[in-house]
Amino acid sequence: MKKLFVAIIITIVMGGCSTLQVQVDHDPEYDFSSLSTFAVVYTKKDNEKDFTRARISKLLNAYMQNKGYRDVYKSDADFYITVHLDIQKRSEIETNYETMGIRPVPYMYLGLSKSLDEYFYLNASSTLALEPDVRTTTRTYEYEEEKILLEVFDVKQNRVVWQGITKDELPLESTPEQKNAYLSEVIEKIFGDFPSHK
Repeated sequence: MKKLFVAIIITIVMGGCSTLQVQVDHDPEYDFSSLSTFAVVYTKKDNEKDFTRARISKLLNAYMQNKGYRDVYKSDADFYITVHLDIQKRSEIETNYETMGIRPVPYMYLGLSKSLDEYFYLNASSTLALEPDVRTTTRTYEYEEEKILLEVFDVKQNRVVWQGITKDELPLESTPEQKNAYLSEVIEKIFGDFPSHK
């Protein structure tokens, strides 16, 4: 129960501040009822991304099986789900301006400037020049820019029939639980409308 609660909180937090962009496309004339078996494949090997690929593969297998499809060896699959993954470490410099209040500025009268001490001797009818007191803070924000491309490839027809592309900014300190929750969200957004196998 505790793990379920933590997973829900992680999903809510990530969803609330997510920068996830998703594009999904498919062939509307394709007969998906001809598909029953699948295999997850990768375009190329990259040791730095194998952890993420393994997570995607495990989650995809579970997701597609819940839709009624059967996970088989690549040689026996009706369709492949190809995983294209690009992860780059990025950094951005953010500058924030915050108004703390107002402050007096040199009072100009006939080309002469009064000192700040002289402000205290101005009468109520005098004009007092004021300006915002702005504080500037700068920080460097580091994150991973992750692009995921998932394609459904019909083996017999030798063509792509479903495609989903995502792009997002991920914090470097993400935990394994957060990554699983995030990738589950990506898969749901790409394959939520993918027909179930009956």
